[in-house]
Amino acid sequence: MKKRKIKGFVIGYLILLSVLLVLLTSLKAEAQMLRRFMNIEEALEKPKEVKWLELTQDTLVKIPEDLFRFKNLEYLDLSNSSISILPEQIGELTQLRYLNLSNTRLRYLPYSLSNLNKLATLQLSNLENLDIESTFNVLQSLTSLEVLELKFDGIKSLPVSIKELRKLRVIDLSGNPIRTVPDALRYLPGLEVLYINDDSNLDLESSVDILSEIMSLKELHLENDNLEILPEKISRMQGLEYLYVNNNRLQNMPTALSKMKKLKYLDINKNPIPNIYLEQYRNELAPSIKLNIGNN
Repeated sequence: MKKRKIKGFVIGYLILLSVLLVLLTSLKAEAQMLRRFMNIEEALEKPKEVKWLELTQDTLVKIPEDLFRFKNLEYLDLSNSSISILPEQIGELTQLRYLNLSNTRLRYLPYSLSNLNKLATLQLSNLENLDIESTFNVLQSLTSLEVLELKFDGIKSLPVSIKELRKLRVIDLSGNPIRTVPDALRYLPGLEVLYINDDSNLDLESSVDILSEIMSLKELHLENDNLEILPEKISRMQGLEYLYVNNNRLQNMPTALSKMKKLKYLDINKNPIPNIYLEQYRNELAPSIKLNIGNN
């Protein structure tokens, strides 16, 4: 019976991971079959066949006009370049499913980006000058968006217009000075995974009130947030299956965790929790909840 439960947990965990990362994983799988172009010159030899293009050179300061000849482009990576303007012509690449603009000098996104009705994954991390309000005026039209990365962008809150992203399943807000989880997240009907790592400003006590109203939320990452207490009322998050609070300052776990009937996995690695408590958690929570205690 025990082996059967362990096997069931492993299968369930793998299924969840595959669902959350299906878009990016499938694109990478395609990259192994399709030609992966790393410069414009090479790609221009067969423009109709170009579906995967990476222009990540730091020396790139302007988008080449020839980029918009690749009408079948699905994966475009412009990260780690020095571009400061994204031309309106980006809206002509209507087959795009993945777009990475992280670690560039962009402040605004062109309105034409809203034409990308197949775009499912968008990465906008490490953009310290990004204007969030104008950005979401554009993003709210991306009705197919499922994964949104906004790490280290200086974000303190999110506009209510995020509720228009009805298909959004994963959002990463790590590394932002967020005090309370943005209220706007409660309006996302399909949000399954939330990352708020590397945020020492987070007030989890206040945030739980909002988090508990995100009924679809299955996976929550609160890693390296300098947390000292995991509030008892976290048990209100009855739909949560995976909770990551590793690399914090927690010294114990709330007894209410046992009331979270759907919780399958709890990561408390790298917290100053006494061994005697760890043994107690093993006895009380296992095997229904898999614990990762690492090298506490």
